[in-house]
Amino acid sequence: MIAAVERTLYGRGLALPGEPLWVAVSGGVDSMVLLHVLRTMGHPVHVVHVDHGLRGVESDADRDLVEAACDALGLPCTVERVEVKAHADAEGISPQMAARELRYAIFRRLVEEGPPKLALAHHADDAVETLFMHLLRGMGARGWNTIPFASGPFIRPLLEVERATILDHARRHGIGYREDASNRDPKYLRNRVRHELMPLLEDLRHGAARVLKRDVALLREVDALVRKETIPIKEGIEHRSDGSMLVPLVAIRSSLAPGLLLHALLAQLGFHPAALDDLREALRRGATGATFHHGPMRVVVDRDHLVIGPATDRPMSWTIDSPGSLPEGVPLRITTHASGMVDHQNGRVAWMDGSQVRFPLVLRPWRAGDRMRPLGLGGSKLVSDLLTDAKVPNHLREQAMVLESEGRILWLCGLRLAEEVRVQDGDVLRMEYQGWSPLG
Repeated sequence: MIAAVERTLYGRGLALPGEPLWVAVSGGVDSMVLLHVLRTMGHPVHVVHVDHGLRGVESDADRDLVEAACDALGLPCTVERVEVKAHADAEGISPQMAARELRYAIFRRLVEEGPPKLALAHHADDAVETLFMHLLRGMGARGWNTIPFASGPFIRPLLEVERATILDHARRHGIGYREDASNRDPKYLRNRVRHELMPLLEDLRHGAARVLKRDVALLREVDALVRKETIPIKEGIEHRSDGSMLVPLVAIRSSLAPGLLLHALLAQLGFHPAALDDLREALRRGATGATFHHGPMRVVVDRDHLVIGPATDRPMSWTIDSPGSLPEGVPLRITTHASGMVDHQNGRVAWMDGSQVRFPLVLRPWRAGDRMRPLGLGGSKLVSDLLTDAKVPNHLREQAMVLESEGRILWLCGLRLAEEVRVQDGDVLRMEYQGWSPLG
């Protein structure tokens, strides 16, 4: 037992021999054995016990056991009480998630005060159970690493030790501990994996648990390889001022494992594996313009890139009753001029024949199926085709606006003017668009 923990702790660089450590101790067998092992190895330890207060007198008994053990050993012990139910209600999350958030908030505060590392009692069986939970929930490649040996200041010295070894160590050394009855409650997925699935697998194939522990070790290495392969792709990502990122499609398509790369790039943003599978299919079909959302984030398949960034709201629409009556916030300025006053037209300024402009005007986002008669073209064309001709990226198209009069599109703002409003004789209207323009 001690030798196995030494290989993990020192061989993996989790801590130095004799380094002071915080130890999270719940009172269960895993954490009580961890405390005993670290002390035996000569580490100065400071115990932290988080009282979640979820089990009434049972929680009190857990706290009393930890405090009594620390008193007997002469160890410093910090006890923290948290209000799990209040936090769960306030955040709209489960009590288990609330307890974890509060517990880790305490751990982060303590390591800032020092010592700078905190040992947790996750073990090899926990890692296998977590793998199955991730697979069942669809965690994809992100779940292969199951429980890491270290995450920031938190280290797990028992991660290569089996539960049976921990129980045997407690028995041989007379280590007291408490059993948490909730660890057998079948309403929790982990408990069903532990008490139903794992025994079934062992029954189907003797030694399955040991084989699965080796598989977890190999999957950690696969995870490391995937992370390494994403390095050149991440170095080739273009970061834009609007917070979006452009990922070259050639890098994904040329990979031997494009699905793994998509998981590595996007799962960390919360995209579900099912959405990533749909994205991969869109790439295979060359479905330019396909869009995938998760919360505030979205991914758009463009011609040569994946565009990853914040999901933007569609622009507003405004009704303009007259040149002198502009709605608040409308990104358009209209002035009336006499004939012959036209100076130039550019992406943001358009001159229109006043006699052909009928108020009210509507400034709105373009819609699928919109058509207009572009100046000089001699016929009508879909707005979507005009945006394609102008090589407007798919992820920016939804920002394009049109100016409409009596159902006719007079201007694809910043891009094309309609034939109907070509300046003739008479008064002219100068339109200056101040919103987003395809031409910048």
